[in-house]
Amino acid sequence: MYKLDKIDKALLKLLQENGRATISSLSSAVSLSMPAVSERVKRLEASGVIQKFTTLLNPSLVDKQLMALVQIGFDMQRHADSFVDFVETEKDIKECYRITGKYEYTLKVQTNNTGTLAELLNRIKAQDGVNKTHSIVVLSSIIDRPSVVIN
Repeated sequence: MYKLDKIDKALLKLLQENGRATISSLSSAVSLSMPAVSERVKRLEASGVIQKFTTLLNPSLVDKQLMALVQIGFDMQRHADSFVDFVETEKDIKECYRITGKYEYTLKVQTNNTGTLAELLNRIKAQDGVNKTHSIVVLSSIIDRPSVVIN
């Protein structure tokens, strides 16, 4: 685990709020010189604490109105590797988790509508070893925290 000090945590919080924050504004916020802040940010990137800088889009404004959670069950676990390869090629699958319980995987998918969800489900069901799926359509999002809370 990477050891974060108080200034690192403050910088990470500021960058999670605004990934486009300038070194100058970060420097002012943490009362540290610009070269020192720049070096810290580079170190946080190099160590993998900061994985990447990205843009969050509003799904409904880019024609991805339907979100669903899809649970996947296998009759034989030996097909899991090929299933993971399949998941990585499907652009509407946002997240994939290996889980415990009645199912082996849970997917978070974002599609245009129920028609495109049905097409995706058909492709999932066609994968070797998949013997059951359970879909949950999300009606509304109560909490969606893309950032990691740092204490």
